Amino acid sequence: MKNKIYVIIITLFTSVQVFAQKDSTAQKRLSITPLPLIVSDPFMGLGYGALANVNFMIGDANTTRFSNAQVYAMGTTKGQFAAQANHTILTNNEDWMIQGKFQYLDWNENVYGLGARTSSNMSENIKYKAIEFEQSFLKKVGKKNFIGLQYRLYNCWDIASDTIIRFFKSDNNVIGKESFVSSSIGLRFIHDSRDNVQNAYKGNYAEVTVNPNFTFLGSTQQWTNIRVDLRNYVMLNKNINHPQVLAARVMYEQAIGDVPYMIMPMFGRYFTTRGYVQGRFRGKTFISTEAEYRAHIWKIFGGVLFAGLHSVSEPNGSIQNINPTAGGGVRIMLTKSQRVNLRIDYAAGLINKEGGLYFQITEAF
Repeated sequence: MKNKIYVIIITLFTSVQVFAQKDSTAQKRLSITPLPLIVSDPFMGLGYGALANVNFMIGDANTTRFSNAQVYAMGTTKGQFAAQANHTILTNNEDWMIQGKFQYLDWNENVYGLGARTSSNMSENIKYKAIEFEQSFLKKVGKKNFIGLQYRLYNCWDIASDTIIRFFKSDNNVIGKESFVSSSIGLRFIHDSRDNVQNAYKGNYAEVTVNPNFTFLGSTQQWTNIRVDLRNYVMLNKNINHPQVLAARVMYEQAIGDVPYMIMPMFGRYFTTRGYVQGRFRGKTFISTEAEYRAHIWKIFGGVLFAGLHSVSEPNGSIQNINPTAGGGVRIMLTKSQRVNLRIDYAAGLINKEGGLYFQITEAF
């Protein structure tokens, strides 16, 4: 039941449109979509909060795509709290791509050890506080390529467990049992030919990031994170008002060295593995592939079908088990000019035979 998430959407939401010019024919350059929400989950009780999505354009509309920012805050009746803000900014003519994220957690979650077949009966509830900060500055090189530096910080403290099972406390090899800091400066390359950052109909996206964590930057351990994210979007018809899109994604993440347990590669990160709770499976290697069919249905409504195959490495480093997922959902177009969708997906993790309902603004990938 810990994977079951029932989301009650407050249907009265507001979409605010602000125009850069008073001329009624001027292109909309700023769109703000606030959305209150209530989340009910047997694991975290009743969650309540708000989410806002902001699309804005900087520069010439003929050469610059929309930038995007999101912010949300949520508390729960079981004392959990999360707040996050992230942004992707494209400057005039897309000379620079600036991406960042800030998250604060006062949270608790279940951990299950390492590998893709860990038992749900051997979970341990961990409480902790954490701050995560990322910031990238990427310069355009060529037509659709960006390269630059990324700084990442993850500071986790007050890690504690009140449960009887002592996986986290008894295993002396677990790194970061009470607190840890990961601080890195790395290289990041992005190729992005998508026609829209949030909801692509066509184009490609490729990202390669290498983040070494150094003790001289404040890390408690030295280790390196490598991530490769490849996406492809194909429009199956030529009607942009009634699009049919096939989207595919392949992701690979590798941790090398003494990676802290709480931020190992895992299911659920980067909007992957819908159908499994974030952190349900962890390992030094994470691989994922998924495909999604998206189609316009009627007026502001659309639908999707998706499936995926995912795995993490076992304690010995090998990939032995594949965990499939499948699901479907609906889309509600909130802002047509910027293609801002309200996403409601139901996904099932076919190994654990559990499912989850996912609520978000923007596509999963």
